[in-house]
Amino acid sequence: METVEIKTRFGRETRRNAVLIVNPKSGNTRSLMTIAPAVEALSNAGYAAITFTTTGPGDATRIASEYGGDCDLLVLAGGDGTINEVIRGIMTVERDRRPCLGYIPMGSTNDFATALGLPKRVDLLIDNAVNGVPTPIDVGSFNGRHYAYLASFGAFTDISYSTTQESKNALGFLAYLGSGMNSIAHIRPNPVTVLINGEMITDEYAFAAVSNTPSVVGVINYTKQGTVDLNDGLFEVMLINYPENAIEVSRIAHALSTGDFDGCELMHRHTCSEVKFILDEPVDWMLDGERVEAGHEVTIKNIHSAVRIKLPAPEERRSVFGKAPIR
Repeated sequence: METVEIKTRFGRETRRNAVLIVNPKSGNTRSLMTIAPAVEALSNAGYAAITFTTTGPGDATRIASEYGGDCDLLVLAGGDGTINEVIRGIMTVERDRRPCLGYIPMGSTNDFATALGLPKRVDLLIDNAVNGVPTPIDVGSFNGRHYAYLASFGAFTDISYSTTQESKNALGFLAYLGSGMNSIAHIRPNPVTVLINGEMITDEYAFAAVSNTPSVVGVINYTKQGTVDLNDGLFEVMLINYPENAIEVSRIAHALSTGDFDGCELMHRHTCSEVKFILDEPVDWMLDGERVEAGHEVTIKNIHSAVRIKLPAPEERRSVFGKAPIR
């Protein structure tokens, strides 16, 4: 059926409109099992829904861009990469026409779902995606390319996204931390100038992250020092100096394991709404788990309250970080 015909019929519905986007490859095709119960939940909640399954990279972005302005709710079943694509799509829609998002995480890592405090059971995820509380969150802009929650380069990054959640749980934090620290040996020193909050800092970094999440790549836990607000217009920025010897490696490992970043002179935490990186040598960045090539200069901006997403009520949000749920 042609796109115009679908949108014409979609727009004539008297009920609220919803779009369901399913990445059939997520969770080893487990995502396909969410279609029937999700459509049923949407219908019971008074939505007229149309369903799309993606066939390749970029599909979710295209669908969200084409249909986002004509629906009230856009539900997606997929992983971190799928929600990254969906957010990129709806960010092309005028702000006052952007739909609320419902997220049914079906990927292998689902780090963003953990940051949002979503439940684990599929039935509860579907119910939340349809009936949860619409909650605004910030979105990142990486040289104009939108992302959901994390832009990073250097050590740890590849390990986080190449390791399944099941493996992470089996390994435990210390083993996972050990793998991350070992990856530093493969990082070459690269002078980087960082422009942040009116300050210019030049140093060699083994890792850098600009995030909107309580936990970064499985080893940096911000909530040990207080709650992270996903809608305050600010990003958390973590810069880790390149260690020159085994003693400095152990200091970084100790700070990561205790959450005492202020006590380690090699780790630097900032909050900001905009940050610029100028690199002597370009590096590959990861945006929500997707590798992205960038040049010598990268500007990252926080777009405050850019999208709304369905979340459990605050008292019901699952937190694996040991402190209060996200605000």
